[in-house]
Amino acid sequence: MKTTFISFLLLFTLSLFSQSASAQTDNQATFETYLKTVYTAFENSSGSAMHQFYAPDATEIGPDGRITSGLKAIEASWLEFEKMMDIKPKFTYKLTSWRLVKPDLAIITWDSEDEFQMQGQKIVGKNSSSAVLRKEKGNWLIEHDQLTPKMDFQMPDQQADIAAIKALGNEAYAAFEARDAARFAACYTEDVDFISPFGMAIKGRKAVEQVHAELFKAWANMPESKVEIGKMNIRFITPDVAVCQWGHKETMTMNGNPVTEESTFVNACQKVDGKWLVAALSLTPVRPMPQMAGN
Repeated sequence: MKTTFISFLLLFTLSLFSQSASAQTDNQATFETYLKTVYTAFENSSGSAMHQFYAPDATEIGPDGRITSGLKAIEASWLEFEKMMDIKPKFTYKLTSWRLVKPDLAIITWDSEDEFQMQGQKIVGKNSSSAVLRKEKGNWLIEHDQLTPKMDFQMPDQQADIAAIKALGNEAYAAFEARDAARFAACYTEDVDFISPFGMAIKGRKAVEQVHAELFKAWANMPESKVEIGKMNIRFITPDVAVCQWGHKETMTMNGNPVTEESTFVNACQKVDGKWLVAALSLTPVRPMPQMAGN
């Protein structure tokens, strides 16, 4: 009898766990479908469609930070905004989290990209949003939602660091164009790891200077080239370490024919004694993908 009771208890517990897991899957799918329904209505209908998704006393904080209270005010705000649009808006969105506080109360978050056209001008905004939902008569209604624009945010000190890193890049290019190996090597840390476009690994500032001194001698009679530098993307790993990436395009004339070489640069920059230097560099030539065997 004892064994039978334990077996029954185990089966009952497993059943509850299975039901709970199933409910969680259903809930996630429910909220993904809910977002799709709401956004589809906004794309294909108008502000008057909002009454089916919002509670009567709902509040909303828009991307401009303005608080709108009550369904009627939310509808009026959307309809006013709709008048300024040339065409219906477009939305892309993805549920990022959901949580049931109670069986009839949920909190969801999602990312969205909104595309509007006003007076011939295309406007694209990216938002991180959240909503408090309440279930009424089997339907989820928005009690409160908030759309927060995603913006690049940098601490004040980082502005100076970004400027210094960009100045470091300009100095390295200027030294290279001047064929000044010592000046060029001064842009790097003492123990820099330098990977050339040919896959050569160069270790240390002295080796970088030596290799480039020889290179500049060999290039003494090379034709002048035109260099185009793409936008530098900078991401801080720590306050004193940043990863920088940009595209490099160089065009020259050889034997009467234009020759263009493209590369992607990736630097790890380090702040040493208050000065930004390149601690690691990799140059990857841009080449077309080789055809797969059998094609």
